[in-house]
Amino acid sequence: MPRIAAPPCPSKRMTREQSQAQTRARLLVVARKHFLCHGLGGAVAEKIAAEAGYSRGALYANFEGKEGLFRAIILEQKQHHFAVFRSILDEKHLPAVARLQKFRKAYVDILTDRDWIVLYTEFEAEALRNERVRHCILELHRKALRDGIELVEELTASAEITLKMTPKEFLIAMHNFSTGMAINQKLMGATLPKKCARQLILSLFDSLISLAQ
Repeated sequence: MPRIAAPPCPSKRMTREQSQAQTRARLLVVARKHFLCHGLGGAVAEKIAAEAGYSRGALYANFEGKEGLFRAIILEQKQHHFAVFRSILDEKHLPAVARLQKFRKAYVDILTDRDWIVLYTEFEAEALRNERVRHCILELHRKALRDGIELVEELTASAEITLKMTPKEFLIAMHNFSTGMAINQKLMGATLPKKCARQLILSLFDSLISLAQ
């Protein structure tokens, strides 16, 4: 008697929470591409939703419009950066100097990402005109600063490493220098090769954090 194949198992239906998480993730992937290509001002919520395969209503059901999408992307990016630095500092088997070098490279990689710096600066500029965006960006900035201070304090806790200012002053100096350079390069058409810009930022880092004499 021929063997009868068992009927295929029905695929397990996603829960409402899983479906919402999938929708949000897809919208964020597409929005990231649109923001990097068109900027905050040029990106269109309806086009983001359409490319992601959802309606405009689905976008607004998950995010507070285009600004809400952008905030979620920035938050996700900052959380990723924090995780990278946290993993470096957690490599306790490495000497403090080795962790410093890995931290230095990862930090300068972020500070030389011109497209993201310019995009974030556009969001900051929008905050000057929009109180809701201002509140959002202040919240993000304060959390990033708190997290950054915690990381730099741990990085420089070793007697082998000298920090020549407070962690807060260090972070502000590095951020302002790299942001100013990125904006100038974008406006002027990248007159300074990226390799040279990176070397300048590395030089600033090395002038502020160094090995103890």
